[in-house]
Amino acid sequence: MSLRLRLSIEWLLIGIAGSLLVIFALRSGATDSFDNLFYDQLSSVERPRADDRILLVNIDQKSLDALGKWPWKRSLHGDLIAQLQKANPRSITLDIILSENGDADDDAALSAALAQKGSPVYLPLSFDTPGDNGRAYNIIQPVKEFAASANGIGHVNIHFDSDGKVRRAALCFDPETDGKSWPHLMEQVYRGGAKSPSPAYDSAPCGQALLIPYAQRGSHSEISYVDILEGTIPADLITGRDIIVGATASGMGDNYPVPYADGALLAGSEIMANMLTAIRNDNFTRQLGSGSNFLLSLTPLWLLMIGFLIWLPRTALIASLALLATIILGSIAALSWGLWLPPGAALLGIIIIYPLWGWRRLQAMSNFMDKELSTLEKEDANIPLKVPLVQAGDLVGRQSAALAGAIDHMRDLRKFLRNSLSDLPDPMVATDLNDIITLASDRSTQSIGYSIVGKRLEFIFQSMLAEENQGPMFEFLSKTKKAIMAGGEERKEAERAFIRFQNVEMKSYVMRLSAIETASGELQGYIYYLTDITDLANAQEEREHVLQLLSHDMRAPQSAIIAALDGDLDRAARERIENNARRTMRLAQDFVDMARMGESEFAGEELLIVDLIRDVTDNFWSLAKEREIQFEIEDASDLAFISGEFDSLVRAFSNLIDNAIKYGALGGTIRISAKRIEGESGDTIQIDVANNGKGIDLELLPRLFQRFVSSNESDGRVKGTGLGLSYVHAVIKRHGGTISAANTSPNGCCFTIRLPIAPEE
Repeated sequence: MSLRLRLSIEWLLIGIAGSLLVIFALRSGATDSFDNLFYDQLSSVERPRADDRILLVNIDQKSLDALGKWPWKRSLHGDLIAQLQKANPRSITLDIILSENGDADDDAALSAALAQKGSPVYLPLSFDTPGDNGRAYNIIQPVKEFAASANGIGHVNIHFDSDGKVRRAALCFDPETDGKSWPHLMEQVYRGGAKSPSPAYDSAPCGQALLIPYAQRGSHSEISYVDILEGTIPADLITGRDIIVGATASGMGDNYPVPYADGALLAGSEIMANMLTAIRNDNFTRQLGSGSNFLLSLTPLWLLMIGFLIWLPRTALIASLALLATIILGSIAALSWGLWLPPGAALLGIIIIYPLWGWRRLQAMSNFMDKELSTLEKEDANIPLKVPLVQAGDLVGRQSAALAGAIDHMRDLRKFLRNSLSDLPDPMVATDLNDIITLASDRSTQSIGYSIVGKRLEFIFQSMLAEENQGPMFEFLSKTKKAIMAGGEERKEAERAFIRFQNVEMKSYVMRLSAIETASGELQGYIYYLTDITDLANAQEEREHVLQLLSHDMRAPQSAIIAALDGDLDRAARERIENNARRTMRLAQDFVDMARMGESEFAGEELLIVDLIRDVTDNFWSLAKEREIQFEIEDASDLAFISGEFDSLVRAFSNLIDNAIKYGALGGTIRISAKRIEGESGDTIQIDVANNGKGIDLELLPRLFQRFVSSNESDGRVKGTGLGLSYVHAVIKRHGGTISAANTSPNGCCFTIRLPIAPEE
């Protein structure tokens, strides 16, 4: 199984396992303790103020001491209600279970107090569980006389969380007995004043528990039960307030643990006071339904799981921490908007998933490295590089050391390959299957003049080849690649095939290509080998020119000599023999001198170039006289000296002047000028040799100084003699100078030579 497939399977299994863990935590309440603690800390930061319209009348220890042990006579409750009614309160809630008949007279007294006109009085009902006949609950209402006299009856059930604390209560309770739902007692008090259900009651499904925002313990106004009976409480303290009568004395069973650190227990009456405040302010904290809670708890886990597929380990760690912070901050933000998102299950998913995935990934990588390193060790690379020895104590250390050794070995191989490519005498490039160059030798970059990695092979050949040579090249590449992909004998023949071409710089190459394959035989690209055969091609071309020289230029005068020997050797015949023999000797000498010039070192001496030119023109005085040609020499060289070889310069200027005479117009003038030119890289002397003949053939002009170049025209225009002008070019180049030729207007031509002036001592 491949590493990628194995990691994919494990990724899916870990995601499923993490999801099941989160679901289990939500359903079993495994994270409730953390969620409750987190909620308590957050909700204690900003607690609501106590409603000053609520007054608690406590059945406290003071009242027990004054009135005796509980339970009291119900007539005392009637007296209490009567006393309260005198002060005209907003409402009276008697948080005392009155579900059983008592003394008839006492019950009658309480019933009369409940029935008198005045502020509404509300009584609680209770539920027994389990109920009779398979019912979940038995409804226990107040005594009929009390229920008939009360203005409203409501349940006072409270919810205990897993830690035993009271954080929530339901405004509606459906005992599933007769299909009737019962509002909470405080909801009934609210309806008595508002004449309609509260917004919280309408928005929450029946039975949904809402989180109660608790005010500071003891912040509600409180008075003792006995103080009301004794009439010591001013009426102003009672008028217009909602009175809640409840037990607060220890041992009466109506005190409950609530969150926060400002008191261990809270009386049921004070819990109802907080509920009435929340109902009026509509600031209960609502908890998400189970479906939404499941979705929001699983979303961070799967975001992280998806990120594992694309992120680097460092990014995954940062993302995990960011998700943890986001979950916590999101829960805080939601609570500030009245919505409670328990973060425990979502945090648990992230905390479990990250190390689990990291462990499985490391284990898979460890197994994969063991397998691959073992395979690598068994392979015989046949490369002269030493494989590092692995030394470590534990498994992880050995794997790390083996991996480091393999990486070092690969670096050595890469360096070996890079050095091998750098030292290749000829260009070599590698491409992928899309003909994008992925690797190139140093010689390839030098040949092109810029980095070619990342370029298309087609672009490279278009810049290297003339347009007429591109078609055959691309046809060869297409045919060879098809044969390589076909395999078999066609591939072997294709990898032996080659193409010869010449680039725009007139350099000759031979190219062949071969396939790049993986260890499994998958084709990945191609390698193009180019061999520079410019010297060989030039040697072949020069061989042809030498053969032409021997067969034509030197054979022609020799044939003329033989023909002259067949007749009478008069003076004219002797002159023809002498001229042809000298021509043969001059051609041979030029050829030998050019060959030697490339092998011998430059041995110059200081020469006054103008004097050298004058000496050469004196040697051609008789030939010029025959053609009635005059010399005009203009010296503006400021007595400039050059460093030169006297003999080669004499012969070079002799060739130029000889051509100027032979191909100049009869009776014309040969103008020779020398002038000094200043330049940033050094001063030079420029010599111009011009005649007024017919000029140089325009087709011949670009190749005038190449070896063995001549024209087939016989109209008397100046043409290459084979070696003469090539010899002149070689001499001037040897002296560090340049030579050029151009036709002049209206007729004639001019040779321009520039030579560096010798530095002054």
